[in-house]
Amino acid sequence: MKHCRWMCSVLLALCLLMNLTACGQKGEEASGKQLSDSGQSSSAPVSEPGAPEEPEEPAERRVSLIAVGDNLIHNTLFEWARTGDGFDFSSCYDAVRDIVSAADIAVVNQESPLGGPDYRPSGYPNFNSPQQVGLDLVDAGFDVISQANNHAMDRGAGAVEDTVDFWRGLADRGVYMTGMYRDFEDRQKLLIVERNGVKVGFLSYTYGTNGIPLPEDNPDIVSLIDLDRISYDIERLSPKCDLVAVIMHWGVEYSHTPSEEQESLAKKLAEMGAGLIIGHHPHVVQPAEWVEADNGNRAFCIYSLGNFISSQNKPATMLESMLSVEIVKDEAGTRVEKAEVMAMVNHYRDGFSDYRVYPLADYTDELAKSHYVRTKGDVSVARMTALAQEIYGDWLVERVTPVTYDAQAGGGDGDGASAPAA
Repeated sequence: MKHCRWMCSVLLALCLLMNLTACGQKGEEASGKQLSDSGQSSSAPVSEPGAPEEPEEPAERRVSLIAVGDNLIHNTLFEWARTGDGFDFSSCYDAVRDIVSAADIAVVNQESPLGGPDYRPSGYPNFNSPQQVGLDLVDAGFDVISQANNHAMDRGAGAVEDTVDFWRGLADRGVYMTGMYRDFEDRQKLLIVERNGVKVGFLSYTYGTNGIPLPEDNPDIVSLIDLDRISYDIERLSPKCDLVAVIMHWGVEYSHTPSEEQESLAKKLAEMGAGLIIGHHPHVVQPAEWVEADNGNRAFCIYSLGNFISSQNKPATMLESMLSVEIVKDEAGTRVEKAEVMAMVNHYRDGFSDYRVYPLADYTDELAKSHYVRTKGDVSVARMTALAQEIYGDWLVERVTPVTYDAQAGGGDGDGASAPAA
């Protein structure tokens, strides 16, 4: 009897164990699997109530970019901007400030070096500008600065070093400079600006430095146009970004027609992988076009944006332009879209005063009648409009309206201004 009760107990325990196991399997199936529409079980986990869903990668990302030409600070300009204890150039940019600041990326060519306290301000022919002009450009919304131009060496290697240090000191504000460097190691760093998930790499080059040689022991402080070096730079930069933009200081001064050399270089840049080519140096506007390379690559190129602010006095140099594009990244790749050009006027009054950049759409004949250059030629609204239409044709719009796609714009990529290239 004693043995029989023991056997019954064992059987009862086994039954209980089997029930518990079955319940566990059903519970696991309920919490860890779902039935698909076909009735078959799926291993997809059920989300916990209230758990945040993983955001889907957008099918398309866009970045807006604007670019302007030469910020060329003549002595008459900086003397007008002089204050009791420094300089103030901010009003020069007031009429375009809203447009510039709306763009995710805003590019400008700072034509003169920004030597520090050891270098007094100077104008033509050996420029050096107060560093305040750089701060005022940043306050206007510019965040990518090109310093590769023919005036880069006007005050020597020391002023170049000061200029590099000045711009590097603004990196925490999301401002980056290309075209001038401390040395070879510094030049090896890649400038990649990321906005709205799109990485744009920047390079800039100049045709020369007005006959002033680069230091023999440090020739990399200014980037010169050299096809082998450009090919090397693009080859290193391309795998790390979505689009390469190349800024070129090139062409023939005061010519509205791109030279054969410019056109040849543009085609070679497109073949190397550049998607956007931004040109300046001629001090007047030149056309824009799509450049098709033999290998199938294409790049949008504006050959010259003209000046931005200056005290030049040829009527043709008063007309300038702003390029606006959108850089689009999707499953098909990355490309330039919505290319538009807005004409602008560089205005200043008698006595070399009240320097301002105006969109041509906001310029008036009343202003033209007060322009210092009016005695040297026609700077009327009609003349400026006709010239802009002749040069830019269908690319010309009355006003560009860049969209801010990246509300947090202001930071560079990890391979940016202070990170060495991989």
